[in-house]
Amino acid sequence: MSPAVRPLKTAKQIAYEIGVSESTLRRMVKKGLVPVTKSGCRGRTSPLQIDRQTVHKLTLSNREE
Repeated sequence: MSPAVRPLKTAKQIAYEIGVSESTLRRMVKKGLVPVTKSGCRGRTSPLQIDRQTVHKLTLSNREE
């Protein structure tokens, strides 16, 4: 899988890509504003996954605000 297609794995990576802090991202996930899935055993500390197309859309919407 090329890096452009590979999903992002950590909250830190996702937050950086969409231009928000990690705590803001976690609040957005909790409210359902960011569609992520958990990988691994799906516990509290499991890595998040989001596809890059969704990140691109979120990045564009953040820039418009």
